[in-house]
Amino acid sequence: MILPMNRLTLLSTLFSTSLFFILSTPLHAQTVSTIQPLTFGTFAIRNLTDFVEITLPATGPYTENANTYIIDDPISGEYHITGATPSIPYTITIPASVTLTGPGSTYTIDNFVTAPAVLVTDGAGEATFFIGGRLQSIGGDTYNDGTYNDTFNITVNY
Repeated sequence: MILPMNRLTLLSTLFSTSLFFILSTPLHAQTVSTIQPLTFGTFAIRNLTDFVEITLPATGPYTENANTYIIDDPISGEYHITGATPSIPYTITIPASVTLTGPGSTYTIDNFVTAPAVLVTDGAGEATFFIGGRLQSIGGDTYNDGTYNDTFNITVNY
């Protein structure tokens, strides 16, 4: 059931990522697969004069502010590394923020987070990690129905 709203605007926010490696010792042929791209789902804005905010942890449930009506749940990004050096720690570098563009004003994604807390490949040189973040609008702008997206680079450092 959709609650009555002053002005219902449906937004489908898709977020894709490009993955790149920076390797200190390229001894293995590594690949990173996207299991689930980071997405902020589909939502409605209750009042266009107020801002929207969805916070999506790397794992666990999301939260939204009172001006956001979630239609399709946001889902954190899930990525899988194969072919890396076994049992080696790695770090992930993500931009501080990304701007999503679409058929209206822009959204910002910032406060990126990753999980697990300790990033180490297993004995087979594989690992899975998750990415979340915070999506915000500025409020008072025009947000038309449609898809808002962008790409960003994730750097995996061994």
